[in-house]
Amino acid sequence: MTDRDPSISAIFQPDPAGPVRALLVAGSCGNVGFGKLGQFARVLARHGVPVIALDLSPDVHSVRERLAKEFSARLDAAEIATITAAIHPIQGTLADVPADLAIGLVFEAIPEKLSIKRPFYAAVRARDPEAFIFSATSGLTTRKLFEGLPGSERCGVLHPFFPHLTNKLWELPEHGAVTGKAELKLVKAFLARAGMNLISVRDVPAFAADRLFCGMMLEAVRIHASTGLSPAQIDDACKQLLGTQPFFVHNLIRGANSLSAHCMELMQEEVDSSLYTIPDAWQPYIADPGKQWPYERGQRCPADQLPVVRERMLGMLFALTAYMARHNIAGLDAINFLAEKALAFREGPPALIESMGLARAAELTRSFLHNQQITRADEVAPLEVFDEQGPGAALGWHAVYVGRSVMNGVGLLSLKRSTLNFTFVAELDRQLDALERDPEVRAIVLAPDGTYSREFGHGADLSCFVPVLGDKPGALKLIQQWKTTLAKLRAGKPTVAALVGRVLGGGLELATSCHARIAAEGTVLGQPEATVGVLPGLGGCHQIHRLSDPAAWPRINELLLTGATFPVAEAHAWGFVSQIVPVRELPRASMALAAELAASGVTPAFRSEPAELLVDPNISPRNEAGVALDRQHRELLVRTIEDCNKLPFAAASELEADRAAESFTLSSCKIGVQALLRGKPPQFEHPLA
Repeated sequence: MTDRDPSISAIFQPDPAGPVRALLVAGSCGNVGFGKLGQFARVLARHGVPVIALDLSPDVHSVRERLAKEFSARLDAAEIATITAAIHPIQGTLADVPADLAIGLVFEAIPEKLSIKRPFYAAVRARDPEAFIFSATSGLTTRKLFEGLPGSERCGVLHPFFPHLTNKLWELPEHGAVTGKAELKLVKAFLARAGMNLISVRDVPAFAADRLFCGMMLEAVRIHASTGLSPAQIDDACKQLLGTQPFFVHNLIRGANSLSAHCMELMQEEVDSSLYTIPDAWQPYIADPGKQWPYERGQRCPADQLPVVRERMLGMLFALTAYMARHNIAGLDAINFLAEKALAFREGPPALIESMGLARAAELTRSFLHNQQITRADEVAPLEVFDEQGPGAALGWHAVYVGRSVMNGVGLLSLKRSTLNFTFVAELDRQLDALERDPEVRAIVLAPDGTYSREFGHGADLSCFVPVLGDKPGALKLIQQWKTTLAKLRAGKPTVAALVGRVLGGGLELATSCHARIAAEGTVLGQPEATVGVLPGLGGCHQIHRLSDPAAWPRINELLLTGATFPVAEAHAWGFVSQIVPVRELPRASMALAAELAASGVTPAFRSEPAELLVDPNISPRNEAGVALDRQHRELLVRTIEDCNKLPFAAASELEADRAAESFTLSSCKIGVQALLRGKPPQFEHPLA
């Protein structure tokens, strides 16, 4: 190996004097195999690890060219050449792999049939007894796949998500799996080194994410069959309700209907309930992988049918969530994260249940089960998990987005979401109050949890803004509600924000609300609200000034007016960030800083009194991407920065909230929010010259 990275060498060269073992991707011409071939090759090529692309199809000979094309928009030619040079395409079976090429790890993405998979595993084990074997199955358990196979402790499942070349999220069945603990530790270390995000689940059929997605599709088909609503109309309702579109996704992926139906069949093996029954209307799409649902884009769900879709879709998803929670298939935070990151839900079912209220969610689910005459309802939807005073008490219903722990007198608020929304803020409020009441806690740290969120925060969820566009009283109520929670961070015990990755918009305002900030090297900060056409309403118009050297105020004004990002070193020079440390030292250093603040009773300087400050409005009229900014918005922002800084802190916060709410009545806000939700640059009504 060219680099003895311990996490890589443990798999691919455990004996320093021995040969370098290869990674083998079986089924490398399929969507999953091809995508993961590219991901793994990109990591392993620079370590001198060969990557075998194995497939029966002659198309395997073109995988290097296909990957070069896919990578061309993101990587330079030299890196692409290194990646493709490491790949060895082989058309045929395992017997066609050169005998002198040892295999360290097999990633199997071949057809979902035990009659094909198990003989392949046996052949791998006979050829390379020490090889790790992991399957990309979306539903089969490790026991079904590997039980009885020699060396089964070196086998397991890695369930990936679309798009496979770029998505680094995986479900990893651990609890109850045949995979050995020591072996799993080695594989997890390698995958972490490769930048993958592993979500632990129980070793049961269909795992967690597929239960939600396939169950959603099943109910969508049943709604289609029973109401006559078209697939596009149901998708419209689902997009409004959940943010995702089941029929559209199934039309995109060949064979998705069959896979989703198979998932339901696996679940019916657990409990033979009508909740999982496949309707006749779905059968033709299961039988023909190329058949697509009739779809006319732009169709809207009739208003009188929206409540019907809402009750049935939420009822199905809440029932599935209740079962998974009751049987420990995954934690509520894991279920929620998978729904949002793998399935494109705006909010996962656990968060929807929490925001609705557990009692109301239980009643909605009970009504759905009754109306749809679901058999064995108590088993497939154990509603007792919604009882916070009973079985649901230990499940973590109010820690989906914000976890709480205490270590050596320092409380830790673990942030599991990178954007602010109502449920996140409510959980933050609840968990912060608990730490403030705890007599053992002397100081508090806010930090991304490292699994569900690896960055401090990217701002606010813009979908929260849509209902109050053009509505100043509604916008003011939202802003005041969130500001009330953030104000608690400075009102009590010393608080430290541990910054890493991107810290933008509402995430930066969350950080400025704390007494102190410590950051990892490479952290990037910014208040990009100018690009969206809204005013920073949670402290962004004046708190950075109050925490920084006055000499930096002109630069801060420039950044606020253009929405540009800035490096953490600059923020440290202003005094805004107390320390910069290597990423791996951030957890320890942030806890140490919090303990130090508690012991000394001294926190970083914060100007609560007024100060004269003038903002030059004639700086760049464009943001970093070259988009022309809005004149009306800039005029309001300039006035707000000046006026807030000229007031005492409390009065400034009130004025900022009012001005931010006023920004919601400007055309710039409506245009900016809607453009960003579509993933397009805004074209403001009053562009700056």
